Amino acid sequence: MSRIDISEAVGGGYGRFWSFRGRYRAVKGSRASKKSKTAALWYIYNLRRYPKANMLVIRRTYSSLERSCFSELLWAAERLGVTREFEFKRSPLEITRRRTGQKIYFRGLDDPMKLTSLSVPRGVLTWVWFE
Repeated sequence: MSRIDISEAVGGGYGRFWSFRGRYRAVKGSRASKKSKTAALWYIYNLRRYPKANMLVIRRTYSSLERSCFSELLWAAERLGVTREFEFKRSPLEITRRRTGQKIYFRGLDDPMKLTSLSVPRGVLTWVWFE
């Protein structure tokens, strides 16, 4: 795995967020406070660290996911220089890590039945990002 300087990639003010080891994170802040960017960086970085981890991203409506969380995760992979490690699929929205088969799934709360019985082909569903 290539070495990434997280302090340079993330920037200041998010050290506590990055090193937090609790079960739930609630991040508050005004618009343009880097909440989503920092979260996206954290998830891409840690998916690379834990090859059996998979992720689910949830937002109120599915239609808003592509221009929000999906774009943030693509940005984070580019920022970390690891875009080629992932396949970014837009229909349906899904990100796959090529080497390990890890998945990032996207669901909207506008269709809650699509959240039931979600399973991953390899590893475990480790993180859920509610935006």
